[in-house]
Amino acid sequence: MSKSNLNKQDKLKISKLLSDLQSKDEIKVAGAIKAFSVHGHASVIEPLIEVWRSGLSSENEALLIDLLQSLKDTSSIEPLMEAFKNPVNSHLRRKLISTFWNSKLDFSDYLADFVLFGIEGDFLDALEAITLIENFETVAPESAILESQLLLTEYFGQTEHRNDQKDAILTDLAMLLKDFSELEGTDDLFLE
Repeated sequence: MSKSNLNKQDKLKISKLLSDLQSKDEIKVAGAIKAFSVHGHASVIEPLIEVWRSGLSSENEALLIDLLQSLKDTSSIEPLMEAFKNPVNSHLRRKLISTFWNSKLDFSDYLADFVLFGIEGDFLDALEAITLIENFETVAPESAILESQLLLTEYFGQTEHRNDQKDAILTDLAMLLKDFSELEGTDDLFLE
C-alpha cells in the first residue's frame, strides 16, 4: 500500500477496487485484495476488515492475511488497531494478532491493548498476546509498560475465573514486562 496522498486517478482506482471487494464475486474479491498491495492506502483497511468480518473464502482470507502481513506503511497501524479493538471484530482478534506479529510494522505502542487481550481472553489468546509482545523489535513506551503492569497486577489480585495455564503465560508476560521496564529504566510495579 502506498504512502503518498491520493490523486484523482488513485481515488478512482481505489473506488473501483472497493466495489470489486464488496461484490461477493470470489474472483473480483481476490483481484481487489491483490491489487490493494499495489494501489492501496490506509483508508482501505476498514473496508477490508469489514469484508473479512462478513466472511471470505479460505483462499481470499489467506490473500488478505498476506496483504496485511506485507504492510510497511506506518499509517496502517492505527486503522488496524481500531479494527482490533472494535468489539464487532472480536472473532477476528486472534487472527489479527497473528497477522501483527508476522508483519514488519511496530505495534509496541499498543502493548497494553495486547496485555488486556491476553487477560480478557482464554489461554490461546494469552499465548498469542505474549508471542506478539516477545517479537516486538522496539521497547514499548514507558506509559504502555506501566499500564500493562497495572492490568496484570489487577488480574492477579482477583481470585475468580482463573486458569492455571493462562496464569503461567501471564506470569511469563509479567516477567517480560519487568525486563522491558529495566530496559526503559522504569520502576516495576508488579514484581517487587
